[in-house]
Amino acid sequence: MLKTIAGVVAITAALLAAGCATPAATPAAPPKPTSAPKVTVTTQTTIALPGVGGHGDVVVADPAAHAVYVAQSPDNNLVVINTSNNTVEAVVPQVANANGITFNDSYLFVAEPDAGAVAVIAKPSWKVIATVPSGGKSPDAIYYDQKENSVFVTNDGTNNMQEFSAAAPFTIEGAMNLSPGSAKTGPDLGTYSPTGDTIYQSDDNNVDVIDAKTRQIQKVFTLSLSAGGTAKDMFYDQAHHLLWVGTSDPKLLAINPDTGTVAYTVKTASGMDQLAADTDQGLLFIGESKAGVMGVVDLSTHQNIADVRTEPAFHTEGYLPQAHLVYAYLNTSNKIDVDNVSTG
Repeated sequence: MLKTIAGVVAITAALLAAGCATPAATPAAPPKPTSAPKVTVTTQTTIALPGVGGHGDVVVADPAAHAVYVAQSPDNNLVVINTSNNTVEAVVPQVANANGITFNDSYLFVAEPDAGAVAVIAKPSWKVIATVPSGGKSPDAIYYDQKENSVFVTNDGTNNMQEFSAAAPFTIEGAMNLSPGSAKTGPDLGTYSPTGDTIYQSDDNNVDVIDAKTRQIQKVFTLSLSAGGTAKDMFYDQAHHLLWVGTSDPKLLAINPDTGTVAYTVKTASGMDQLAADTDQGLLFIGESKAGVMGVVDLSTHQNIADVRTEPAFHTEGYLPQAHLVYAYLNTSNKIDVDNVSTG
């Protein structure tokens, strides 16, 4: 079906005219504002998931494996969707309250908050072949560092991060504390950028900029948010050298990743959770739980160009590169909408 999309807000310049007795040099014409593209989001198919559903968590696309992974936390499952035919290929059971997901060519790494561990799942057998202690309580965000061939996992309950090898026997390589030391809500999601071997990690209303090679916090950016407002998921936009930071406030921030200066503020329908980037068309998708919409932001013009209606409590989605498909996890109704995205 064709989803209802909010209209695009176009910026137009006012025309000014002034008369004078003495002719003056003709001023240069004001630059024409850049208009954001129109976007159409159409549900291609809907995939029913096993189990009863409920809160659910992150969705991650793995194009090389022709797969999308869904952390089906209420059912303690990791669901593998085959993107070639959009069917459920496998269900990995007994992943305790599945949360953050990352992967390399050989394995999936899934945070298990209830177990204080990371499940290591082999491809393509989809079997758990190891369990690695997370080094703290309630592991959540998790990143694969391709330069170090290691995995970083963030622990919400103990406000720390641990690194372990991404190859068997998955040896623990070190740990670090996050900032602020006395966090109120603690870390949430973030992103890893291979460009600088850098992790951008949310923690309260902070963004910790971490050198993945040394496990050292290089900088801390404090965001101006409402009382109790927190940083959420992030996306490093290499093309524009911007770090997009989701927040619990109804706004998305684009900040300079070197200085933390806010370059752009994009108003949204509500606070958000997971972000997913379409670098093919220069779009960012944001899961907005309170509003029950998937916001669509144009990365070039820094405008929110659509609010795609989903359902209350929707908050996570993954984007399949080059296919122009978003896999939106409607966790309450326990299904995946496969949405085709086109711009014009």
